[in-house]
Formats: sequence, structure tokens, C-alpha cells
Amino acid sequence: MSIEFHCSSCNRLIRAPKEASGKYGKCPYCKQSVYVPLPADELDEIPMKPLDPREEARRQRLRHEDVALAAAVDHETREAPERPQSTPESAMGAPRAAAPTLDVEEHIVRYVLAMRDSRLGEADEVANTLRKVGKKARQEIERIQVDGMPPAGLEGIPPALLKGFLRTLSERLA
Repeated sequence: MSIEFHCSSCNRLIRAPKEASGKYGKCPYCKQSVYVPLPADELDEIPMKPLDPREEARRQRLRHEDVALAAAVDHETREAPERPQSTPESAMGAPRAAAPTLDVEEHIVRYVLAMRDSRLGEADEVANTLRKVGKKARQEIERIQVDGMPPAGLEGIPPALLKGFLRTLSERLA
């Protein structure tokens, strides 16, 4: 009895003796190395290990906790109030007061959150604001990267993603 299979290279039908099953040989047509499969009647079913009900219950509980935590974080970030855009006093006709000191860390957090939520226009605005204090902003980004602990509001962002956003912002400020 022979085994019939198709060459993985030229797709032609090959007939090989049963003794060649489970071994490699050469296709008689294209001379490529091919694996001669075992006959279907010789394939044994691989028994599966029985499921441990305690382990499955633990996995299910962990899955539910992960989903609940992700939903809570998502809800928390969506419910965060949007900051109103301030209008310059000069536009309202009032005399312009001294410019307030820019909270660089707060702007970096706003940039990262805008990037995370794909609000690219807002991220551009924040980056342009930070560009005005370029060196100070780059120093603050470096401090955040070295510190290892994300600033308040960024705890739920995966470290690799946060690192990428900070690197991108730093490059934009250079």
C-alpha cells in the first residue's frame, strides 16, 4: 500500500511506499525535500489532560476582574471633565495681566491623555504650548522617564505606551 500526498513545492501528486512515512524524501518532479506524512489510519489521537475545575474557576474569576478593572478605568477616564479653553483677556478688551506660570507636568499629562484617546488636535495644541518652554518641558519629560512612576492621571497607561508618547513629545519639542 502506498501513501498519496501533494508536494509542498510543486503541488504535484506523489505516491510513496508506506515504509517512507514519517520521513523526508525528495519530490521526483522538482527534487525539493518533502515530508512524507503518516497514513491516516496510523495517526493516534493525542489524549488531553483533564481540566482542573479549580484552575478553570480561578482563570474565569481573574478574567472577570480584568474586565471589571478595565471598565472602571475606561469609565473614569471618560468621565474626567474637559477643561474649558481659556480666552485671552486681551480678546475681551480687558488689559492683559502677567502670563501665569505654565504647569509643565500638567500639560505633559494632558498631551499623553490626548494621544491615548486619539484626540490629535488637542495633543498638537498642548505640544505647541509646551514648545514655548522647550528646555523646561524636555527636562520634565526626562524626569518622568527616569523617575519610573508615572505622574498622577497616567497610572493606567501601559509603560511602553507612555514611554513612546513621551519620546514622541520630546522629539516634537527638540
